[in-house]
Amino acid sequence: MTGREAVVNKALNGIELREILKADFERLLDAEGLLSHYVAYNRIGYDLTLRLHLDNPYYPESSVAIASKASEAQPGVEPAPLRDTSDEAIASGQSLHRDISSPNAERLRHGLTLPVETRQQDGTTQIEQVRYPPQPELGPGDVTLKDTTKETREAWKIPAR
Repeated sequence: MTGREAVVNKALNGIELREILKADFERLLDAEGLLSHYVAYNRIGYDLTLRLHLDNPYYPESSVAIASKASEAQPGVEPAPLRDTSDEAIASGQSLHRDISSPNAERLRHGLTLPVETRQQDGTTQIEQVRYPPQPELGPGDVTLKDTTKETREAWKIPAR
């Protein structure tokens, strides 16, 4: 970086945020031991919820949810909660929360491009996109992974054992 260059810490765009969310979803899947390669299920139901809290006066919050449903293409996948389960049935839940205070720190953490403002010899400026490899030394960021099994069981009205 030279005196003619400045890293701009502009807001994350939707595509960048999608990449961060994909990485966080992988982290969430990795944290669920019930999804190991040696475990198999004849029947399963699930729901996925994405909730965003945005610093935007027009859209301060956004939420989207997808629930599993029965289909001939995916035998064994049913709506959650499952009905008429065996005594061995398990309900599990995980939640991941991330606070992003620096867009550029997240860009570096996830190997996304950084906008660098470059001043040309003629005095004009242009924004160049510079990609650095992911920076694991930055750590995971402000991320909290929480076991929400109790809340999941309560929401689905599954009695505790």
